Amino acid sequence: MSELTAPTGRTPGSGLDADALQQLAGKHQTGYRSVGVMVYDILRDAILNGTLPPGQKLRQETLAESIGVSRLPVRSALIQLEADGLVEFHERRGAVVKSLSADVAREVYDIRTLLEVEALRRSMAEMTPERLERLRALGRTADAEEEGADFVDARTEFYAELYDAARRPVHWEMIEQLRLKVGRYVLGWRLVDGAEHGHSHEELIAAVEGGDVEHAVGVLRSHLEHVRDAVLELLDRESAPAPARR
Repeated sequence: MSELTAPTGRTPGSGLDADALQQLAGKHQTGYRSVGVMVYDILRDAILNGTLPPGQKLRQETLAESIGVSRLPVRSALIQLEADGLVEFHERRGAVVKSLSADVAREVYDIRTLLEVEALRRSMAEMTPERLERLRALGRTADAEEEGADFVDARTEFYAELYDAARRPVHWEMIEQLRLKVGRYVLGWRLVDGAEHGHSHEELIAAVEGGDVEHAVGVLRSHLEHVRDAVLELLDRESAPAPARR
């Protein structure tokens, strides 16, 4: 693969922070068999860490130039990111980083709560010592990760094990699709502080290990409500008009 090159600074007229995008490209420069996979990972990370914020226009030629690749893998990556729920295409504006409304966020968490509570009940009915041990290890890993793609992957592995995704792939897929609808607001950010987030995992694992279904369901509901409220607070702050300059 040829060396990646890109201009520095914010690209005029695009609102794109080319410096930050180039730093991500440098991190992903080696170890890939496919340019397409590399470009997808770069853009996914950029959305998850806020380098490409909600509403950001994603011009294929500008992204390709910043990353140092042709437009084709950028186009393919954007299509995949649309399927992931992180990007949306508009007829006139083209591709943009997906935004989220408060009403949609509330609905997503209402439905997620129904699905995840049922998934937890079914999973606990068939819990094994081996799966509990994996949950403990995955919970420690998720709590140790910071914001960004690594945090997303660790959290996903934890809940896939918790809900027994291997045995209930359709149920898990529905949960994942809803999770993706909230985009970077949850995927790559810790919206509750580290102590609370870690405590939530520990308390949930302890309830599952003790076989206390109702307590485990209560912990899960509480966690989803905390994250929902943090998402709504974030959306409210971002929608507030900027203070007038004096």
